[in-house]
Amino acid sequence: MSNEEIFLSAQFPIDVIRFIKNQFILPLIFLGLVLLCLEFSPLDVWLAAHFYDAEFRRWPYRENWFTHEVLHKGGRYLVYAVGVGVLLLWLDSWRSASRFYGYTKQWGYLLLASLSGPLIITYLKAHTHIYCPWDLVLFNGTKPHIRLLGPVPDSLSIGHCFPSGHSGLGFTFVSLYFFFLVVKPEYKYYGLAAGLMSGLIFGIDQEIRGAHFFSHDVVALAICWFSSFTLFMVFFRKRFK
Repeated sequence: MSNEEIFLSAQFPIDVIRFIKNQFILPLIFLGLVLLCLEFSPLDVWLAAHFYDAEFRRWPYRENWFTHEVLHKGGRYLVYAVGVGVLLLWLDSWRSASRFYGYTKQWGYLLLASLSGPLIITYLKAHTHIYCPWDLVLFNGTKPHIRLLGPVPDSLSIGHCFPSGHSGLGFTFVSLYFFFLVVKPEYKYYGLAAGLMSGLIFGIDQEIRGAHFFSHDVVALAICWFSSFTLFMVFFRKRFK
């Protein structure tokens, strides 16, 4: 299939009611229920405790070569490299001789959507009082366990931990679902799988290290998904019927 045929095949109108129901309301209900379950149950702490060595009072995988150097540092650099690649493809799409000419809006959307989630997460981390598991008194740290909806004492410092920044770097690629929806719709679920899998791998890695609770990753996913959804509604509003 030629570029022109692919481009034309992705010009179908989108049913706005169905789109909002499937891509906003249903994910909101599902993720909201998961967060409520984590908020009002000991599940978060129970999961984290599996990776904590209570006998020696330490997180054995915190500085592990694979979890720290490969999945944490290496994963972050890989995402940065992909981001630079998307930027270069967006710039290339402005050239009339480029194979991506005519897709400037689509590449621009992918670039902004992939940036929006991590930027929002970075802002929230600098303003929330929720701490990492390894900071908590529960796990030989010094900070109290503050839940998402729990009261925050005035004397507490910023946690710099919530939501999860590293899993957000992976989950940000759920934007590929929306990107393929207007470029090559049959690939949209591959894009979704890529974003979910990378976010889960990064998230589980940080949970094993003691850096985050599962709820931190759920919120990171929600931010990445709904920011991508919102930008899609703005960029491609003329597609809706």
